[in-house]
Amino acid sequence: MERARSFDLVAFDMDGVLVDYSSCWTWVHHHFGVDNEPALLSFVNGEIDDREFMRRDIALWRAKNPQLDLEGLRCILEPLPFNEGIKETVSALKEQGIKAVIVSGGMDIVAEKIAQRYGFDDFIANGVESDDAGQLTGEGILRVELLNKKLALDALLSKHSVRPERAACVGDSFIDIPMFKACGMSIAFNPMDQRVSDNATYVVRDRNLRAVLPFILNHGR
Repeated sequence: MERARSFDLVAFDMDGVLVDYSSCWTWVHHHFGVDNEPALLSFVNGEIDDREFMRRDIALWRAKNPQLDLEGLRCILEPLPFNEGIKETVSALKEQGIKAVIVSGGMDIVAEKIAQRYGFDDFIANGVESDDAGQLTGEGILRVELLNKKLALDALLSKHSVRPERAACVGDSFIDIPMFKACGMSIAFNPMDQRVSDNATYVVRDRNLRAVLPFILNHGR
């Protein structure tokens, strides 16, 4: 007799896990040839909050292209590479009745594209505000606090009526650690440093996302 599944939902970080790049925000920085290191340091040091961090990032882009709009941003992000095995991973989870969701501090433009292309059940990500004509206003849309992704995860778990212990999550950076601690099981996928590995249930080093499936489907068996 086949044993019941251990999880009802798996939450995936996006940048570095689904996207084969450190950050979609950084992708845009590199496109314009700008450096957000000063803002990043200010954020990490607690001198600015998430909204100001996004505001400063967007200001760097608008300084290079004052007419930048959402469509232009989509064009810049279009070549963003995705990791292998996403479709197969999501399909395998769905076959077991497990929901797959995205929880990311990255951009909703990218999260929505991935969710629709690969069949994710839901996503939550940050955004870039625009006016009625699609022109960027300079403000970001905060849905996922970078240093407390647990809040965004909790919102999705509540929405889908899933208890925390029945959720698993996959991430790669230190900002995923609060999410790791809020789940029944966590996987560090190509972790950026030892701290990420130390706070995860399992560590997977592979270029294909399918490598996480055995840990999710066989956990507790």
